[in-house]
Amino acid sequence: MHAPRPQTRFLAVIASLALALGTGLPAAEAQVRNLNMGSTSSTSPVYAWAVATANVINKANVGLNVTVVESGAALDNLRKLKEGVFDFALSIDIPSAMQMYHGIDSFKGQPWKDVRVLFIRNVTVDRVYVRKDAGVRTFRELAGKKFSPGIPGASSTAYMMKFNEVLKANIAFVPATLADSIAALQTNRIVGLQKTSPVKAMDSSLIEVNLTTPLTVIGFTAEDVAAITKAYPYIPFIETPRGTIAQLPEAGPMHELAPIVGAMASKDLPEDVVYRIVKSYVEGQPEVAASYPAVKGWDPVADLFRYVPEGAEVPAHAGLVRYARERGIEVPKRFLPPEVK
Repeated sequence: MHAPRPQTRFLAVIASLALALGTGLPAAEAQVRNLNMGSTSSTSPVYAWAVATANVINKANVGLNVTVVESGAALDNLRKLKEGVFDFALSIDIPSAMQMYHGIDSFKGQPWKDVRVLFIRNVTVDRVYVRKDAGVRTFRELAGKKFSPGIPGASSTAYMMKFNEVLKANIAFVPATLADSIAALQTNRIVGLQKTSPVKAMDSSLIEVNLTTPLTVIGFTAEDVAAITKAYPYIPFIETPRGTIAQLPEAGPMHELAPIVGAMASKDLPEDVVYRIVKSYVEGQPEVAASYPAVKGWDPVADLFRYVPEGAEVPAHAGLVRYARERGIEVPKRFLPPEVK
């Protein structure tokens, strides 16, 4: 094999310098890095957030090329992060990541201390939708009825099953993809389904369904919440007053599960890579909001530190800490990972 000609080596150096100038990065960091990003089911409205997130990072011209990979959402994404299948992943709620960090509940006996949070999307609710003609008013009243808790592998699905055990509701669960669950709901093969939704609105995938198959939303009573949080103290609930949900003003008052959802990675994903991911996402958030309006008004970094309750956090990635400090956002000590001085 012949050694590269001096002219070839010179052109390679020039190309590297040009990329560095174009991205604003040092030449050593300017090689384009390909990243696989875990997301969720392609039939979920949240998939639009994943696609928009990848687009703003790719368009930021910071030497990153992100590929969206469909997945089973939170629990599936966490497992694939640990396995190295994904470089980073979206659609992961903080409580699920905390369980994995400590090796409890869904990850009992399998702690993974390397999981790190990058940013949050927003605060949502894991909402329980039922056919209005089913006459069901609370989660416990689903007893003996067929109900889809969500897609297999999603944290919200696992929560519904945990709550069923705590409350001894004896619900006949039928986990399925969103598309299959909606079809079953419309044909009365199940009485309802769980779907992560904006706090003040129906999930967009169910708005049209509601026109032909009238729906309502049910939740948990104060007594239910007391029993659940006694068993799982890190799981957050909010109270939803009557009139909160724009398309279903008659629903409520009730308590609903309200996890904070965001992006996660391993601590081994380099600091400079995560810094570029976070910076690109924050600066591109207006474009993301055009595709997924639920993120509008949320600060992906500051709101992480503001809304995650003490004791329910996972460490921030070093790249996030760097970005937050650069913006003058204080990072509480409870979020600082061991690798950050």
